[in-house]
Formats: sequence, C-alpha cells, structure tokens
Amino acid sequence: MKLLRKMLLPALLCTAGCQSALSPEKNEATVDVKAQPSTTLYADFTSDTEQAGIIYDFFDVAVRTERGNPKSKPATFGRKAKVNTVRMLGGWYNQDLTGDTYLWDGEKYTYNFDQATKRIDSWLNDDWDVFQIVLDNPPWAFQQGYTFVDKPNGKNYLEKDRVGVYGNGLPPNDPKAWHNYIEAFITHLVKTYGEDVVLKWRFRVGSEIDTRPQHWAATRQEFFDHYLNTVTAVKSVLPDAIVGTHFREASHKSTYVDYTGNTEEAYAPYFVTWAKQNNVPYDFLAISYYPHITHPHEMDMEQVYQEQIAPILENPDYNPNANFEIHEYKFIVKMKRAGFVSVATSHNSAFFAMLSKMMLEKDIKEVFQWGNAKNGSYSPEAMTQLALNDMVGDTFYNNTVNGDPAVKGNRVDGIFSQKQGNQNIDVLLFNFNKDNMEYQKPEPISLSLRVDQNKGTKFQYRVAQIDQTSNLDQLFFAEHPKANIPQSQGGWRKEDAHPTASVANALNEKGIQAYEQTYSKYGKKNKLNWGKWQQGETTSSDLSGSSLVEINNTLPSFAVQKYQIRW
Repeated sequence: MKLLRKMLLPALLCTAGCQSALSPEKNEATVDVKAQPSTTLYADFTSDTEQAGIIYDFFDVAVRTERGNPKSKPATFGRKAKVNTVRMLGGWYNQDLTGDTYLWDGEKYTYNFDQATKRIDSWLNDDWDVFQIVLDNPPWAFQQGYTFVDKPNGKNYLEKDRVGVYGNGLPPNDPKAWHNYIEAFITHLVKTYGEDVVLKWRFRVGSEIDTRPQHWAATRQEFFDHYLNTVTAVKSVLPDAIVGTHFREASHKSTYVDYTGNTEEAYAPYFVTWAKQNNVPYDFLAISYYPHITHPHEMDMEQVYQEQIAPILENPDYNPNANFEIHEYKFIVKMKRAGFVSVATSHNSAFFAMLSKMMLEKDIKEVFQWGNAKNGSYSPEAMTQLALNDMVGDTFYNNTVNGDPAVKGNRVDGIFSQKQGNQNIDVLLFNFNKDNMEYQKPEPISLSLRVDQNKGTKFQYRVAQIDQTSNLDQLFFAEHPKANIPQSQGGWRKEDAHPTASVANALNEKGIQAYEQTYSKYGKKNKLNWGKWQQGETTSSDLSGSSLVEINNTLPSFAVQKYQIRW
C-alpha cells in the first residue's frame, strides 16, 4: 500500500488544488522555461550522417482470436483497422467443431472452408483489412487415430496435452493430408476473394510455438517439418505469398517435458540456422513481448534487445530480407492462464514511447497489439501512438542525452524527427524508471537542436503532455479515496491489486459500479491536449550557417511530451 499511496499522491493533490483532474480540457501542457536542466537532449538536424532512416508505422495491426468481435475497433488515428486473425482454421479449446474447417464424419474427411470465409467476411464487412491469417491450431479431426499415454514413451503424445490451453497444439496426424488441406484452403481463398487480394494478405505458420505445451506439444524438429510442409503447400498455389512464423523471445526457457522426455529452449535461433541450411523461405519472423512492470530487467531496452532479440536478428544465418517483428505485445502486471492483467496507468504511455525508440533504432517492423481503445477512449499506449502517428514519414534523427537525471533511475530520452520537404521538427520525449514506479518530482530538461537557420531566426513551438490526467482510471482513482483503500479496510480495492492495474482488475464490484456511473464525466481520452504556441529565437552555435533551438522545460514522472517546432 505504500507504493500505491506514493503513486496516487500527485493526482490526489492535483484534484485538491493545482490543475483540475476533473477538467481535462484545462490540462494544457505548460512550459517551465525557468527550470535549470539536469538533462540536455541534443540532435543535429544539419547533418545527413545523423539521419537514421524514416519513421514508419509499426503500430497499425490488431491481434484478434477466434472470439474477436469486429465491432470492437482499435485506435486507428484515421487509418483503416488491420487484423491479424488467430486460430482461423479451428481446433479451438472449447472443441466446438462448428468452427473447424476439416471434419471427420465417421467415414471420411471433409473440408468446411465456409467457416473460415464467414470469419474473414465478418472482418471485411466491418471495414477491416485482413493483414495476416494465422495457420496455427489444426482442426480436431487431425487428431483422429492418435493414441495418448500418461507418461513419455517417445512415441505417443501425452494425454494431458490432448487439449491444450488454446486448443489443439498437436501436429496433424497425416502430413500429406495436411499439405493437401492447406493447398485446398489457399485455393478456396483465391477463388473467393481473387488472387490480387489474397496476395496482399500474409500467412503465419503457428503462434508462439515454443510456448509448450500451450501452443505446441510436439518437438522442435516436428514443428520445423510442419512449417516446411505448410509453406510448401501455400506456395504451391501462390508462389509469391508472404509467409513466416512466430516464436518466443531468444531467452525463453521451459521446464515442460514432452512426450520424448525432453525439454527444449527457444526455437527461433535454431530456426534461422535450419532455414538457411535447408533453403526454407520466410519473409518475416516474429516473437512475443510481454514485459512485466514488476520485473525491471524486462523493461531495460538494451538488455531486452541483447537477450531477447539480438541472438535471432543478429544471427549470421538470419535472412537479411526477412522482417523482424513482434506479434504479441502488452505491458502487463501479470500473466493469467489464457490472458493477462495490463498496466493501465501513464507508466504504459511512457513505456511505449521508450519501446518505440528501440523499434525504430533496431528496425523492428511491426508490433501487433491487443485491444487499445474502449468506449471511445484510448489506452495509455494508444495515447503515445496518437502522438507518434503524425511523425510517420518524417526523417528520424539520432540524438544524445547529456547530464544526469535529477531522480535516480529515470531514463529521459526521445524520438527526434524532421518533416520531409521543410525544416519543421517534431520531438517525442519520455520519462521512465524501471526500478521505481513511484511518481516523483519532474525532471528539468533542455532541448538543444542544431538547425540550418541563422542566429536569431524566429520559431514557434507548442507542447502536448500525456500523463495521469490523460487517463480515465487514474482520474477516477484520484477522485474516489475508496478506490485506493483495500477491501479489508472498508475500501473497494482488491487486496492483491497492483497499483498500476485497471479499474476492472483492481476494484471489487462496488468500485466498478461507481466507475461505470462516473467515468463519462471525464470525457473521452482520444486527443492530445496542446499548450499554447510560444515564440522563440535561435541562439548561436559553434558552426557558421547554423544555430540552436533551445527549450527548457520539466518532464514529469512516467509522462510523454510531444513538441512541435515550426518556422
């Protein structure tokens, strides 16, 4: 409870006196020009060598399972929603065979591709684009003829794995029948939607395959064989189809003992070597990333890259033409059996900005997301994506961070960009601390940007801030003391609720009812609250023909600031 009190104190004080937490329209970002900076963020917009590529849209795909509702749209920022459809073929945990596209009627096997077509049409008819179809769980008929055993014998699959957490996680009983089935499925898609349309869709074989036995209860080599068989079938119909697969991070370890009596670690490093040795195609390779807010090493971007990604992406056998991607992402408090408790506070906004910087620096092309909007309001990470969205297409610049943060452990950094065709500059700053989740005093910061302008050139700038007042749950927590008091002490908060958990996960029924009756008064959180335009003049630099844009400000704990600098 100590951490909870310290995290909520700034918001509670705000409702008592400073900017009103109950009046979001008044929450304009202000600039503290008198603050003495402890950290200076520098970027040189005059140097071509400091250009690091173009900012691309890596946050435009939503993950949806067989239970996904096309009516539930993600935050799109004016774009068309894109879906990655999981478990399209059937083989579901509830063993509902009406969803299966391959059936055994007691005498013969039959195809039932209309079920997949109905699911695809439900997305298309609700104005989604199909980005990717996942060929993961085999329909249940592909278990026909298997004998299951209680203990590993090296021959038969285990009885406890017959029905996995997510459904059928076993290889098909007949690889040739599977090949013919996939070939027929792709042919059906082409006949139904046209070759040009289907070639725009991607096909992924498997989901987090090395999460065993939840997604796969056989061996690594069995999956590699299954992947090759599947991709060969897809490309027999569409030679130019975009195909790939999805594993766990490179550091993944498992204690699961399979039917051979063995355990196996992360598959991806082995896959890239096997694929090169056997000339097996893949156009993309993906991992999952579910950082826990309770595990500091999972929020250390350098450590995450070196341990979870580099052993795959920097493997000398990695296909240089294949995209590296993240196909499941959520910043979480904890995992549940088939789900998670997500971080619902501004910590999530700041973390996504930090993740975005790594994505762009390491050329990670996609991060697929679960739901990031509800009732017209954006989740914390979607607010950061909103701020980043109009930087897509800009030239991305390297930057340096000089000085030490005022608060121990704070990472203050940002994404720096310039519009193509003019010299307008956008900056996205963040303040995150992986070791201490308390809201602490703001960081005094300074922007120092070298530009192709003479000394004294006038510019204007404005700032938008994403913080606790950008968050419906935190506004509610700040206004309702019982939401922060444990049930055992007469409050609404569950005893084991993490301070960053959402209302839905943190509060009991009475608390949730109070929220449902109250949250509409806070308005919808789906816009950036900009401060007023301010004026400035560039100062001298040590290079002739250039000058510096210098802006001093303060950056709160677990906040994001978006700067627009215009001439």
